[in-house]
Amino acid sequence: MTAPTTVFSTALTIGFSRMTDELDWRREAACAHLSQDSVFAKVLSEAEPALRACNQCVIRRECEAVVDPERTWFDGVSGGRLWRNGREVGRVS
Repeated sequence: MTAPTTVFSTALTIGFSRMTDELDWRREAACAHLSQDSVFAKVLSEAEPALRACNQCVIRRECEAVVDPERTWFDGVSGGRLWRNGREVGRVS
């Protein structure tokens, strides 16, 4: 009776390890140290710290590709742009 539990636990551990490896790219993000309030902001003034970080980010393109804001209706900063409901929020000049 202990074998199924062991197999299940091992499968979960392997799955979790794989998922963790796949998410390692986020550690390279320039916004990794910022508050979630900035990264997931809906208002441009609150998103400025994350937008500035994007300007120097080495994974900017990968971030937008993974988040896929238009398809996921994302709210926040991704790829150097602010998104609300999957649409880019333009900057006021």
